[in-house]
Amino acid sequence: MCIVADGGIWVMAKDIVLDEYIIKKNKIPILIKDKNWKALFEEHLTRAMKKIVKDLELKLAEEKEAMRQMKVYKKLKKNLMEKILYLSDEVNNNQKKEALNKLEETKEKLLEVNDKIDEFLFQIEILPKEIERLNLELLTETVKIAYKDIEEGNEKIDELTEEILKLRQQLKNDWDEKINLEKRVEDLYSYLHNTLGYEQTNKFDRKFL
Repeated sequence: MCIVADGGIWVMAKDIVLDEYIIKKNKIPILIKDKNWKALFEEHLTRAMKKIVKDLELKLAEEKEAMRQMKVYKKLKKNLMEKILYLSDEVNNNQKKEALNKLEETKEKLLEVNDKIDEFLFQIEILPKEIERLNLELLTETVKIAYKDIEEGNEKIDELTEEILKLRQQLKNDWDEKINLEKRVEDLYSYLHNTLGYEQTNKFDRKFL
């Protein structure tokens, strides 16, 4: 295969290297969510592509779950902070000492919730980068299989074109032979009819035809 350079793609033999910024630059979607990609490649995945698809699905699920958990823990944090304000008021203004233990427990829970929120924030920050990396890997494999299928498809098209041309020529030859045979049959019958006459020809027609 010849060398091609276009839009961040370099093709030499079967080596494919994509510009690491091509995903953002060309606004390429996550391939496994793209209907055009799915229509062209979902039924033609290589072993490497299947592995990347599986990893990509896992990371997307992790991102979705992290965002869901973030909402849950932010809501929980809001409730705990409201509870801390309430308990602090009970301790400081209403002199309710029994609220002191609950206040400390609530503060401990808030620290735990903050740790969880930090954990999910970290995941939400790094997962898109991992997803983009996997998407780029899948795009690279996609380009490889696309060029491979294009090359094989062109070879098959050439073979089929040659076969069609042969069949077309054979069909023309058969058609010409058919026309010639029909003319000879017509000429022979006309000759017999003119030579032997209508009555004799009819007798032979019934006997031989």
